[in-house]
Amino acid sequence: MNINENTRVIDLKVSDLITILKESTPILAAPVQASEEDDEIGGYEVAEKTTGYARQTIYQLKSKGKIPYIAMPSGGVRFSRKEILKWLMSHKKLTYEEIAAKADDFVLKRRARRK
Repeated sequence: MNINENTRVIDLKVSDLITILKESTPILAAPVQASEEDDEIGGYEVAEKTTGYARQTIYQLKSKGKIPYIAMPSGGVRFSRKEILKWLMSHKKLTYEEIAAKADDFVLKRRARRK
């Protein structure tokens, strides 16, 4: 089909639309994986992006002292992406397999101490 500015969208087939989208959108580069050494420090945007929480929730967590933050001498607040990730992982729930493995390890160590 010959597509020009007079072509109605309703007259296009799905394959035509896919072709148009492929031609008009740039190819995105693969996202670069951040190494553990990389740390991003910033305002509430960093905390929002890292946790997925709304800004109001971040305000509440910060007020209650539940989320790690950096208090600036001027009164501002900064968040470390690395510290927030560490904080999030501290709330990780163990799977049944992990709990069973810990229990087995505990029993073995206890038996070894009693001998």
